[in-house]
Amino acid sequence: VATRYGLDNLIGILDNNRVQLYGWQHPQPQCPMDDPAAKFKSFGWHVIEVDGHDFEAIMAGFDEAQATKCMPSMIIANTRSQSPAFYKILPTGL
Repeated sequence: VATRYGLDNLIGILDNNRVQLYGWQHPQPQCPMDDPAAKFKSFGWHVIEVDGHDFEAIMAGFDEAQATKCMPSMIIANTRSQSPAFYKILPTGL
């Protein structure tokens, strides 16, 4: 529906850590989502892939998404599961 109506003000972000959890606190073995970029592209979304641990890359992704016209955008933030907490990796001054 978002593509049909050209909702270019719709921006989604997917944390792609390649692990999915099912049920209430029942982690399953690796259950990767096969090529999420291709999946969203097939539905007519503009796809932007970024390093989900790089704040500047994420912000650049939002800038690109805001500049995209006539279609929704999905930012796929590729992350590592169990990465150090963000407050430990934030650059000083933020």
